[in-house]
Amino acid sequence: MKTAIFDLETSNLEANSGIILCACVLAYGKKQVKTFRADNYKNWNKHKSDNSPLVRELVEYLSTFDVLVAHNGQRFDKSWLNASCIKYGFSPTLRKIKFVDPVLLSRRHFRLGRNSLASLIDYLEIQEKKTPILFKHWIQASHDSNKKSMDVIVEHCIQDVKSLAMVYDKLRPMIDKVDSQGSSY
Repeated sequence: MKTAIFDLETSNLEANSGIILCACVLAYGKKQVKTFRADNYKNWNKHKSDNSPLVRELVEYLSTFDVLVAHNGQRFDKSWLNASCIKYGFSPTLRKIKFVDPVLLSRRHFRLGRNSLASLIDYLEIQEKKTPILFKHWIQASHDSNKKSMDVIVEHCIQDVKSLAMVYDKLRPMIDKVDSQGSSY
């Protein structure tokens, strides 16, 4: 099965009041991360609120995989993309792709104080760490088109998918089955 690890970085936690700034996808077992940057699309300078070109390209790419992995992805990343697909008139194809959410695995099978990606990275002694990021970078990237802030967000997203891939490696023995509703139930 072809598996992808992915992550979104958005200007807001709600799809109806934010935009996707960056999305990164790592084909499981590969080293090269594919990045979708909002500021690389033609409409960025005049119509930042229209994420449709990025959403279309990202969802088409993710649809080439059999299994998707995203930390807190059932509740955030997948839901955000489903909402965006409906908004822009695209088919919500991600809804039918098998999904693994490490936060759900951790909540169900472990007794940890926190189930964040950073907590799992620390607990599982993963060498790839999350990068710290200041909130101002999301504001400056989304409101001011600040390229340096966008670069920081992109690097943060790339690091998230790399570390998440290593977390996924460690959690695979906990996965009993994978279906469109989530993992390991």
